[in-house]
Amino acid sequence: MNKFFKKNFTSDHINNNYFNRTLLVIIFVLLIVIVGILFNNIMVERNKNTFKGIINLSSLTDPLRQFYKADDLVINVQPLRDELNAIGKNQNVSIYFEVLNTGTNISVNKDAEFFPASLLKVPLIMAVIKKIERGEWEWNTEIKLTEADKNKDFGILWQKPTGTVFTIEELVKQALINSDNTAYFMLLNNLDPNEIVKVQNYLGLVDFPSESLRISAKQYAPILRSLFSATYLTIDNSEKILEWMSESDFNDYLAGGIPATTKFSHKIGIDDEKKSYLDAGIVYLTNRPYILIVMVKDFNLNEADNFMHDVSQKVYSYMVNYPKNILRI
Repeated sequence: MNKFFKKNFTSDHINNNYFNRTLLVIIFVLLIVIVGILFNNIMVERNKNTFKGIINLSSLTDPLRQFYKADDLVINVQPLRDELNAIGKNQNVSIYFEVLNTGTNISVNKDAEFFPASLLKVPLIMAVIKKIERGEWEWNTEIKLTEADKNKDFGILWQKPTGTVFTIEELVKQALINSDNTAYFMLLNNLDPNEIVKVQNYLGLVDFPSESLRISAKQYAPILRSLFSATYLTIDNSEKILEWMSESDFNDYLAGGIPATTKFSHKIGIDDEKKSYLDAGIVYLTNRPYILIVMVKDFNLNEADNFMHDVSQKVYSYMVNYPKNILRI
């Protein structure tokens, strides 16, 4: 065998081995993919059957009832209603309370209206995130700060130089966690007003806010209910909003009436000039989550804080002690 033949024989042998190994790798990968698809289909069907076995969707009772103890489903709130009506005789206060897993609710001065202040940030942010879900914006979309955006009343972003760039995610977090007004106006000034109208229409918020820029406690509740149920936004995005709302370091008002260990996703509103003070949120009491919204006007700051603290404490105590605090039949 001459040198030329030996050289080509060796080269062909190496190429064949390489080809065989590559072919084996491709076959192996394809087998993994096929097995993965089959396994996934089996698990999906198994989960469907398991779900059907756990939850009877044709049941005439609530299919989710089996996941709650009867005592966690708060139905009778009449003693609490009497108590809140007693302290809410002043027409300058409004209270809305709702047990989220039963729908049981209490309204005190339900038609009384108040200047919403920073509570308007939440529906705006819902509109912003809806644009992200439609693919028109992204979380890392950048917005440039203008002089018209700056507002000194709340937050620190107004101190940044004009032209500073922020991502939408940064602005949303600032608006929710720190109630930053400049972040709010940066988002508002770059958003088509019709986007906010879409949120209002979806939630059935007629004349929200009214022509006099006023809202009621009960009127605000669908916003929180929609976030909790993840109806307008996806589950992930609703979760994001509620998580950031829970990171607020504002621990007065309603937060002062519940333990610090209980998660509270809320938004405050303060307007000292109009003497309007508001707090609206979801208290994540284990297996007994509830909405609580309190609005007051023509109070001084300390009076507003004390009133909200008192209401929050009464509601939390009632929810924790239910049903021991009612007559058992």
